[in-house]
Amino acid sequence: MGSGEMVAVKQQSLKAVGLMVVGMMFIPLGDSFAKLAAEASSYNGVTIAWTRFVIGMLIVLPLALLSGQFNELKEGFWRAQILRGTLLSSTIACIITAVTMVPLADAFGAFFIGPVVATLLARFVLGEEVRGVEWAALLAGFVGILLILKPQGVIATGQLFALGAGCFYGAYLTATRWAARVGPPLAQLAGQLCVGAILLMPLAVHHFYSLQIETPLMLLGSGVSSGIGNLLAIMALGYARAGLLSPLVYSQLVSATLIGWLVFADFPDVMTGVGLLIVFVAGLSPMLLKSTKA
Repeated sequence: MGSGEMVAVKQQSLKAVGLMVVGMMFIPLGDSFAKLAAEASSYNGVTIAWTRFVIGMLIVLPLALLSGQFNELKEGFWRAQILRGTLLSSTIACIITAVTMVPLADAFGAFFIGPVVATLLARFVLGEEVRGVEWAALLAGFVGILLILKPQGVIATGQLFALGAGCFYGAYLTATRWAARVGPPLAQLAGQLCVGAILLMPLAVHHFYSLQIETPLMLLGSGVSSGIGNLLAIMALGYARAGLLSPLVYSQLVSATLIGWLVFADFPDVMTGVGLLIVFVAGLSPMLLKSTKA
């Protein structure tokens, strides 16, 4: 690889990292709106997840159609969106259920099993390279997750839902990397939102038998925030390896902890706080070490 190509690859990697970090900051914001909606309404986690997909679809689908992005689809596009939409709808339904049962930081601490799953799948399913420092970061992050879960005691039901969400999300990240070339980012986001809305509709639509919609602003905030976060993640995974970007999912901890403290007055206990710190440092360490060597 020539020097020009190396510079181009490095620039793409930096762009991917920036997009991923910003996108991941929006995800806890969307889940915070969902938690507020659940506390102020009669909706359950699946219903709120469905409204998130519907709101996102109503915003993104017209934009994708008007910009002509559906004219650039490649073979296998809808198969990929069915897979990604199924994984993402399962993720969102589980994590929203989790945040309605346990503090935001606790839920996201358990959710961060996702990068471990994504990296394992990227290595053994996609055949991507995973470097030694990335394996070390994931191992350290897993130790932090154990501190958050406190497995010697009883694991809260909400944390079990968060673990499930993390496993689904790790598979979703890998599927997004696998499908990165089958269509433009906006078309992919619109496709997965349509699939998720259809899949969750039978489980949620009975809550909307009346014309009165509870907490509309919270539902709108949840849908818009989630849509922005996932669009940026799709764009990032089109530029760089899943193994490089997966640990950056840990950057969600910053906004999750701050929002939990400022909005819900939930501040982690000492052991949970240590676990969150380990997970955060582990997640960013591959990029920090790489920049130090550069």
